[in-house]
Amino acid sequence: GDVAKDLALQLPPIPDRGFRVVSEGRTQYFALHGQTGHLVTAERIDREQLCRLVEKCVLRCEVIVEGEMKVYEVEVAITDINDNVPSFRDIETELRVSEMTAPGWRFPLIEAYDPDVGANALQGYKLSGDEHFSLAVQEGPGGDQRPELVLAKALDREEAAFHELVLRAMDGGEPRRTGTARIRVSVLDANDNAPVFSQAEYTVRVPEDVPVGSVLVTVTASDPDEGMNGHVKYSFHKISDRASELFHLESETGEISLKEDLDYEEISSHVLEVQARDGGELFDTAKLSIAVTDVNDNIPQISVRSVLSEISEDATPGTVVALLHVQDRDSGTNGDVRCSLDGGVPFRLRSSRGSYYSVVTAQEL
Repeated sequence: GDVAKDLALQLPPIPDRGFRVVSEGRTQYFALHGQTGHLVTAERIDREQLCRLVEKCVLRCEVIVEGEMKVYEVEVAITDINDNVPSFRDIETELRVSEMTAPGWRFPLIEAYDPDVGANALQGYKLSGDEHFSLAVQEGPGGDQRPELVLAKALDREEAAFHELVLRAMDGGEPRRTGTARIRVSVLDANDNAPVFSQAEYTVRVPEDVPVGSVLVTVTASDPDEGMNGHVKYSFHKISDRASELFHLESETGEISLKEDLDYEEISSHVLEVQARDGGELFDTAKLSIAVTDVNDNIPQISVRSVLSEISEDATPGTVVALLHVQDRDSGTNGDVRCSLDGGVPFRLRSSRGSYYSVVTAQEL
């Protein structure tokens, strides 16, 4: 963008004097070309890395005119390209199905993930294999597509002990990109009772400073069958990459514990799906919602954005001598900041726009 032209700024005779581009965070993605006044990219921009949880990706920076003590906000919208292939967390999956399972029974499959958005995102699935299975796709509460394997024809272990299938996930980009996962179905003998969770949905609230290793919740499922057909094991069925780094599920006890420190400012809630399977591979699924509550673990950050090195003694009271920015990453009252200036100086603080404060003269000098 031509920032100098759009804001009617006069370029200084010496480039890079008087104008500065400031971005929040360590990486400065933009710079101002001193000779042309053009806003240019200073670093490679990856939309999926910067805005993986946000469909509309906007980067913000500020142009500071130091001589005039003015700040201009700049917003740059990052548009998506089809640079990601739909991928499955597990490219090979094994299902164990009883030969007594009735046609029409459905088995949830691992969903593919494509960080692109819009038409470039995941659009659909296709199944190839044999006549015993078909594919159904359910729409989740958030509009996501959930593939299910449907038993179309009764199984006979003596006729075929295994079935090999291929699940394809396709996006809508140009050109279209496709990811695949292989499904191996093993046919087992009968198991007539499936595990049942004690509740369909578990909800837990934990502070972000809970110690690593703490047990957050224990999920339980019961199965009236005996032996291995009644032995229940637990696993995560649907979980994000970040949540898999944070949480551990003990397969035998159902205890879900913390592997890494939580950060409310990073992600404030996690929604998972937990599956209970018995020895015959019958299962039940429960939803787990973990809400992370804020703790006052961030101190306010003060940065001097602009400052005068000298001022005339005949400056009128109210003259701006410095521009400060104050920010606290905590939320609610933990993020409310009150600023004051130490006494004994002929200056005072004046609140400016947003999180900015001006240091101005309080009297004649």
